[in-house]
Amino acid sequence: MIVTKPLVLIIDDESKIRKLLAANLEYEDFETYVCSNATQAIGLLTSKQVEPDVILLDLMMPQMDGMTFLKKLRKFSNTPVIIVTAKDDRPSLLEGFREGADDYITKPFYIDELLERIRAVLRRSSIEKGNQVQKQEKTILRSGKLILDLDQRKCQIEGASSVHLTNREFLLLAQLMRKPGTVFTHEQLLRSVWGEEFIGEVQYLRVAFTRIRKKLEQAGLKGSLISSYSSVGYILTEL
Repeated sequence: MIVTKPLVLIIDDESKIRKLLAANLEYEDFETYVCSNATQAIGLLTSKQVEPDVILLDLMMPQMDGMTFLKKLRKFSNTPVIIVTAKDDRPSLLEGFREGADDYITKPFYIDELLERIRAVLRRSSIEKGNQVQKQEKTILRSGKLILDLDQRKCQIEGASSVHLTNREFLLLAQLMRKPGTVFTHEQLLRSVWGEEFIGEVQYLRVAFTRIRKKLEQAGLKGSLISSYSSVGYILTEL
């Protein structure tokens, strides 16, 4: 079973805050995905393009405010949410908890305090998942001998040992395997795995897919499974 870094979804309309949080979290061994507004975030979550372990949520945002987002989220997901906002009034705090927030921290804040709150929420979430009696049916993606277990985040070549992928490598491969034979553009892949602010950073994809190809080959999967398509995007050949 591969060990993946916890994925934190950051939803905030302030670019400086998003970059600050992302930089500090990634330094502390978290994966991050950033959204500049709650409307974009709710779309990504409902379509399961992003499946975070915890969400950092600002309250005061245009289009859809944080509290509205939280109400919508709780209709289909129990993902832990930490409200990160400049609103420090008691009514907002209480409303946040009533709508399903797991924790609340006000700006400005100390990064080390936020990190400990994230870790505490993740520990509680892990215990709750471990106590669930009924297990959901696993979702398995297959292409020839290549197998992805989306629930357990496992990648394996049939008859061989597991392939150790990073969280982003796993998400990229899963994206292609959901629709083999379909060309995914650079923009689509960067938006779904890294976030809106990384569109145009094609070198991230080149590095990630080079690593994925190498790991699959080392695990015994021969042949060119993933191809770059006319400098437009990437495609997975159906095996």
